[in-house]
Amino acid sequence: MLVLVNACAPVAEQVAPKHTELAAPSPTPTAAAAAQARCAQSSPAEHTPPPPAPERIEAHYDAAHNTIRVRAGSRGSLADLAAALRRPDLLRADAPGDWWLAANLTLEAGAQLTIAAPVVWRLRLRSDAEQFVALRARGAILELRDVCILAWDAARRQPDQQVDDGRSFILARDGARLLILRSELSFLGYDAPESYGVALRLEGTTGRVEDSVLGYNYYGLYAYAASDLLIRGNRVHHSLRYGIDPHTRSNRLRIENNLADHNGKHGIILAEGCSDSVVRDNVAYANRLHGIVIYQHSDHNLVEYNLSYANGDQGINVNQSANTMLRGNTVHHNGSDGIGVGQEARATLVEGNLVFANRKDGISIYSAARGTVLRDNQVRDNARAGIYIKSPDNRIEGGNQVSGNQIGVWLNVTPAPLISLEDNQIQGNREADLRRPADS
Repeated sequence: MLVLVNACAPVAEQVAPKHTELAAPSPTPTAAAAAQARCAQSSPAEHTPPPPAPERIEAHYDAAHNTIRVRAGSRGSLADLAAALRRPDLLRADAPGDWWLAANLTLEAGAQLTIAAPVVWRLRLRSDAEQFVALRARGAILELRDVCILAWDAARRQPDQQVDDGRSFILARDGARLLILRSELSFLGYDAPESYGVALRLEGTTGRVEDSVLGYNYYGLYAYAASDLLIRGNRVHHSLRYGIDPHTRSNRLRIENNLADHNGKHGIILAEGCSDSVVRDNVAYANRLHGIVIYQHSDHNLVEYNLSYANGDQGINVNQSANTMLRGNTVHHNGSDGIGVGQEARATLVEGNLVFANRKDGISIYSAARGTVLRDNQVRDNARAGIYIKSPDNRIEGGNQVSGNQIGVWLNVTPAPLISLEDNQIQGNREADLRRPADS
């Protein structure tokens, strides 16, 4: 199920269905038409202040690379840039607020450009079989506010859905600051370095992405060694690969109140050394693989109060990472385990979660995961075990309520961890409340 919204409507107003069938993440003509329709209406800018007086923009066109270069120290709006450039074949408004960009646009270090309603409510980036253009900020400030930006195939008069021949993208790198507020950035990116869709790269690069929609991108939102990001209140959907994907030493992140759904792999993933971050109050559903993932040396992360359901594999997955806290999450109706901790994960705390109706185990500890502590979880009505432990050196403390599973607690490891039947309520499971190695 696709929840359609106005490009500038707050994502908090979008309501995820309680149950949904898994859908193919690839774009469809219907999806393109829907995005076009949303972006074909004026932005609700009644409360947007009038544009400021023109500011100083210095720019030149590099014909050899089909690139508009905005000089260091420049500051202004897209209209200011068009006035300075005087090249309507490259940058123009085809109608009030509806803009067309047919050249790459690069902001040099120290430049600042604002693309915002009411001056711009839609920006179409040329993206077709012959050519595609990119929007890049290199050590610059790029602010996108109340605007819809699409990779656009002018011949077909619709968003570009072809990724094999390249597609327009947005990139902030080299200490840039990217601000995306109440906007829609869709049908962007393809499989090439720095070109995944909307990306932030390299140390010193940072920004905010709030109350926006990112749909049908190659990756919904990608970061590489970009830290101190705030990603809040967005919907990230139908990405061909990952939804929200901070990667490789992107640290100190706040990922809150987002809706990540129908993405081609995982909904939200912190991968390869993304540490000291908070993943809180998000909804991840109907993603093809896991809902939320903490992966490969992404340490000291807090994952709390999220809802993860109807994903194709696990609801929440932790692997090869240390000191992860999973607290207060609701995880249900996933295609495999509700919560999986494996691949040499260390010192994971699984506390106060509600885990039910998953197609395999409720909570599974496996593949040399050690130091996991389980306490105060409610685990019920899962297809196999409520709690399954396959790795040594893990603990089941008190306060767990386990019922309605085929097996309540399955300790499939020697030596089996100690468990108190007085401090935990394990009852009403179909085949057995507790199974130890000797019982198998």
